[in-house]
Amino acid sequence: MADERFDLSYTGAIAPDADPAQVRERLCAVFKLAGAGCERLFSGKRVVVKRGVDATTVAQYRQVFTQAGAVLEVTPSERAAPAPQPVRPAPDGPVEDPTGSPETLARIDAEALALAPQDGFLEPSRTVKMPAIDTSHLSLVQGADWTLADCEPPPTPIPTPDIDHLALVDIEPEEQRQERSD
Repeated sequence: MADERFDLSYTGAIAPDADPAQVRERLCAVFKLAGAGCERLFSGKRVVVKRGVDATTVAQYRQVFTQAGAVLEVTPSERAAPAPQPVRPAPDGPVEDPTGSPETLARIDAEALALAPQDGFLEPSRTVKMPAIDTSHLSLVQGADWTLADCEPPPTPIPTPDIDHLALVDIEPEEQRQERSD
């Protein structure tokens, strides 16, 4: 049981009574995420926070996520347990909440928790293979005085109808029409 390992992941779920804006702010501050890294954490997709951790680390992460108002998912890991590392004492005093509120997030052992780089991602980026597209037939509009209207294709001309076979005739006066109908 002591060798059991867990994977920690987050899908953007928050506690029912938590404010989403505060949860986002607190988690991004704890993991020192900004911009794209924070967006990725709250994308709604499963993001692996940490793999192959022991029960003590699970408890620490769960406490941080719970105090932030988020729901952490813990699943048994399929990875082999790493070699044991010496235990270091926790730093003195609690870590202050960056929002300025008096509540504390947790005591975090600096060696037990690893944070992603501030401008980095929690998972490595994937290489996308794009097909080669021939753009040799495209060109740019010359000069600085162009508008998007210059990029529109010319309108299709409307053909002029052939009316040569038509002729105008005089209109019969009303009296002649009545005489014919009688």
